[in-house]
Amino acid sequence: MPVRNPILDVPLMDIMRSEIALPLQQMLHLYNVGSFLKAWGNPKNQRSIEEVFDSPEQAHHAAAVCAAWLGVKIAVGHDPNLGWWWPADDGRHMEA
Repeated sequence: MPVRNPILDVPLMDIMRSEIALPLQQMLHLYNVGSFLKAWGNPKNQRSIEEVFDSPEQAHHAAAVCAAWLGVKIAVGHDPNLGWWWPADDGRHMEA
C-alpha cells in the first residue's frame, strides 16, 4: 500500500494568507494542500479558485508551488509584481 504524502494534509491556513485560505475553505470547501490541488486539476474549479486570489497568476503560482512540494512540475511564470499569497509576506507573521 503506497504511503500518503504528508504534504497533502497540510492545512491551507498554514501556508496561505488568511484572506485567501478562509474563502477557499468556506466557499469551496478546500482545507488542505491535497484538496486544493485536486480542485485545481479541474478546469471548472480553477476559475473559482483564481477569483479568491489577488490575480489568476497568483493562483497559478500557488498551485505550482504546492505541486512542486510533491515533485510535480507545473509551468508558471514568476512576476514579483503580482504579490504574494503565503502568510509571511504581510509583516504580521515575520519574526526577527
